[in-house]
Amino acid sequence: MENLAKLLGDILLIEAHELISLYKDKKWRKNIVILDASWYLPNVKREPFKEFKNTHLPDALYFDIDEVSDTSSNLPHTIPTIKQFEFNMEKLGINNNSHIVLYSMDGIGTSPRAWWLFKLYKHKNISILNGGMKAWKSINGPVSNKISKIYKTSYKADLDHSILIKYDDLKNFYNNKNYQVVDARSHGRFIGIEDEPRPGLQKGHIPNSINIPFNLLINDQGYLINKNKIIEILNKHNFSHEKIIISSCGSGVTACVLAFALEFIGKKSWKVYDGSWSEWGQKGNNLIEV
Repeated sequence: MENLAKLLGDILLIEAHELISLYKDKKWRKNIVILDASWYLPNVKREPFKEFKNTHLPDALYFDIDEVSDTSSNLPHTIPTIKQFEFNMEKLGINNNSHIVLYSMDGIGTSPRAWWLFKLYKHKNISILNGGMKAWKSINGPVSNKISKIYKTSYKADLDHSILIKYDDLKNFYNNKNYQVVDARSHGRFIGIEDEPRPGLQKGHIPNSINIPFNLLINDQGYLINKNKIIEILNKHNFSHEKIIISSCGSGVTACVLAFALEFIGKKSWKVYDGSWSEWGQKGNNLIEV
C-alpha cells in the first residue's frame, strides 16, 4: 500500500506494477489521467497518433507535442502561451487536480517533453511510466483500441520561468561561469560530422557546451537507468553539479530527458532551452563551435 500512498503525491517515475494496482474495476482510481506522449522525428516515418489509435493503455488520451505548442511560431513545437496550454488541457478533459501519468510507445521516449510542459505550467502531480508501453505489456497490462469520450473541463495555468531559457538569455549565459550548457544530441551532431535532421541548419554546438547524449540515460528496454548510473555518466562527461544546467538538444524534446534525469537524482537547478539547435543553429548565428 505504500506505493499507492506515494502516488497521491508528486512521484516522478512510476513502475508498471505500481500503475496497474491503480486500475480497478476497469477504471483508474485517484483522478488519474493517462496520456500517450509518443512523438518521432519526421525522418523516422512513424505515425504516433495512428499507433495510439491501434493500441493504448485503457482510457488513455493522445498528447500531441506538436499540437500543444505555439502554432504561430516558425520553430517546431515551441512552448504554447498560457492561454493555448489552458485551451489544450480543457480540450483533453484535464483539470488542475488530475494526476497525469505519461508514457511513450518505445519506453521513456518523448514523455519527458510532456512532463516538462506540465511542470512549466505549474501542474502539480505528473508521473512518467518507466519503460512506457513496453513495460506495461511486459506485465500483461490491459490495452485498448477504444477512443475515450472527452468531457471538456476548466483549467488554469501559470508559467514557471525558472525552468525555461530563451535565445536572448542564453546568449548572455553560455559564457557565464555559473551556468553549464549540456547538449543531449548525438555526439556526431554535437561535433558536426552528422547531418542535422532538419534542413537549413548549421552543424556544431553552442560554445562552451558539453555533450551528454540522452540515450545514455535510458537502457535498451526503454527504462531510465538508476540514480547511481545517471550520476556516474554525468561525472564521466565533465558535468558540473554546482552550476545551473541549461539543457539543449535538436528541438527541445530530448533535452527534457536530461532535465527529467536531473530532477530524478535531486538536481533542481536546471533549465530547458526550448528553441534548442532548431533556433541556435540557424544561418547567420556565428556563436557556434564545431
